[in-house]
Amino acid sequence: MRRSWWTKEVALRGRRFASETDIQRHITNGFGSGAGSSYLPWLRVQDLPSRGRSHKIHGVKVDRLHHLFSDLERAYFLVCEFSENVVDIREQYPLLPRESVQAIANSIGVRYPRYPGKKLPYVMTTDFLLTIKNIDGSFKSVARTIKYRGDLEGEKARRTLEKLEVEKLFWIGQHVDWAIVTEEMFSPNLIKNLGLLRKFAQLPRALAEPSLHAYFLENLASCRPYPWSTAESLRKIAARLFISYQDSRALYHHLIWAKSIKIDLVGTLIQMTAPLPNFEIIERSIKNSLVAEGLSWK
Repeated sequence: MRRSWWTKEVALRGRRFASETDIQRHITNGFGSGAGSSYLPWLRVQDLPSRGRSHKIHGVKVDRLHHLFSDLERAYFLVCEFSENVVDIREQYPLLPRESVQAIANSIGVRYPRYPGKKLPYVMTTDFLLTIKNIDGSFKSVARTIKYRGDLEGEKARRTLEKLEVEKLFWIGQHVDWAIVTEEMFSPNLIKNLGLLRKFAQLPRALAEPSLHAYFLENLASCRPYPWSTAESLRKIAARLFISYQDSRALYHHLIWAKSIKIDLVGTLIQMTAPLPNFEIIERSIKNSLVAEGLSWK
């Protein structure tokens, strides 16, 4: 379900913003600051009325609770967690100082938002501020706003577009790349697959041995010539490795999430009853783990 832009402007129920003192107290308490596991989002799920679907998800990339205010934000969050290039995810990031944002709004003739029923200027936020690792090893920040396409079209979108222009100009002034992400940018299959795979991002210690992963991949490759379903293939691998079918399935999902197995996640749903999909084994990640253990690959 959708969460329109104006939803963030309605009365907050978790924390009150009745005065300038309230805002300054929340800034002092660290909301909207920090990085990695120490970051505190400016807005939390409990701060907003229940409109649409919101999510509190503990990160597997960043060890903290993430606050997401729509299914679309959750979808983008899954993509960011899966991406090797994204190293930090800061959601509901405040545009501060407000005076700078107000000056931008005034310069382009946009009415700056205020808290409902008050004259207090609102603290605008960007849905995601990401830290990206470049190919050369350097890092950069990118800002992403998450919007359903329907919220950007038609007469009712005028106010939303005005505020998006303010947000864009703020990030341009910070020399940060900014863009809008819509539902058109990823397929429903991709999001369903990532939601499944993410459950296996972390394995119990007994299944975390790189040598076990190497044997699993070797046996998976041997299944290619046969017309077996994914489940049947995983059962045969389980028998060969003396592990349960459940553990074999967990390893399969984990190694896809870890990118040791590459399959089509965009066009096809992962289904145990379907034929074993075409796949490629990416040796780089498993080689690195084996080297650390003093073992060899094949």
